[in-house]
Amino acid sequence: MSRFQVEEIAKRKRERQERKEIAIERAKEFMIKNPTASRSRVATYAGVAVVILESWGVVLPKPLTAESKRMKTSWAKGHML
Repeated sequence: MSRFQVEEIAKRKRERQERKEIAIERAKEFMIKNPTASRSRVATYAGVAVVILESWGVVLPKPLTAESKRMKTSWAKGHML
């Protein structure tokens, strides 16, 4: 490999690392700001998939059960009549 190719690879690696750090930081900030947010909302806000955040070691909220999903909608509270 030429020197230019090695420099380009190193540059891309730094950029990926920076994007990873930004996504992790955004996910943690969002979880602090919205403690009841679902995993998918946290991942969407961070700009990556849930699986990616998990592989990076970010501790996400537990997945919602069917009952907890129903309880989060306004239909469950009687507002949609």
